[in-house]
Amino acid sequence: MHVRRLDGLTAPTQPLSTTAQFDVVECYRGLRQPEDGVLVHGLFLDAAKFDTSKMVLSDPNPGEVNPPLPAMALVPVTDRPSVEGRYECPLYKTSVRAGVLSTTGHSTNFVITVLLPTDQPQSYWILKGTALLTQVTD
Repeated sequence: MHVRRLDGLTAPTQPLSTTAQFDVVECYRGLRQPEDGVLVHGLFLDAAKFDTSKMVLSDPNPGEVNPPLPAMALVPVTDRPSVEGRYECPLYKTSVRAGVLSTTGHSTNFVITVLLPTDQPQSYWILKGTALLTQVTD
């Protein structure tokens, strides 16, 4: 077991082409546990969707709100990887995005920054307010 401070980690990801299907367990058949890290599913995108044919972030379809992010291999590292071709996407517990500042100086609603592949500059997604969410509000 590795013991590291969570706020000292960056999380490069390897999105997979399998979208989370809440009622269908079969969708994860064939996915293998990465050697390091974990498989993560059940996250939602805000102000973006993930294009599994190009394996990059893209604009959501009209009327599409909070599409699910495909399952991804999350491998936290202590060395900061290159952000070239990736968006430093904040992951929040809720869509409110506000929270109380904790003793670490982070919002209690903020979880971690996740690097997602993109063919757009970081500023494009920042201006759209693109983020990952662990849950959505009805």
